[in-house]
Amino acid sequence: MRSLLRGEISLKGKVSPGQVVVCSLDNVGILIGKVNEISPRGILVDFMVRESRREKLAARLDWHATHTVRAAQLRRAPRIVPLHPAVELRLAETVTFTGMILDISLSGAAITLRPNPGLFVGTLIRVAGRYATVVREIEDGVAVQFVEPFTTDAFDRWVKL
Repeated sequence: MRSLLRGEISLKGKVSPGQVVVCSLDNVGILIGKVNEISPRGILVDFMVRESRREKLAARLDWHATHTVRAAQLRRAPRIVPLHPAVELRLAETVTFTGMILDISLSGAAITLRPNPGLFVGTLIRVAGRYATVVREIEDGVAVQFVEPFTTDAFDRWVKL
């Protein structure tokens, strides 16, 4: 299977064509391959994948490509300030924080927390009744991405988490 890896790639050291690389991709796993070409856009790698794993891997990579496009479209979605900004966040269903929604979109929200517990990026939390992942820290709070985005017909200033 041959695939072009795009985006920010963190490499320890330099790579050259013909070199064997080990890629650890979130939600995909570990892939081993040989560098075929280096370009300003990324690296072209010939992955060494067993025949039995190729179809599953291709489906997973297709899903990620589709998800990336959908996420980019959702980021362009308008942000609103809900009429009911108070919200409760739960970590591991046992630790509760109270917060205020600064703004919300179809795919996520910016939330202030007092006190700010310093949640790590990647942490899965529940924002009221919706599961979300912390995607970045903001001043006095976090920005989250919902696991299941809102539908446009269920999204307006009256939205309540």
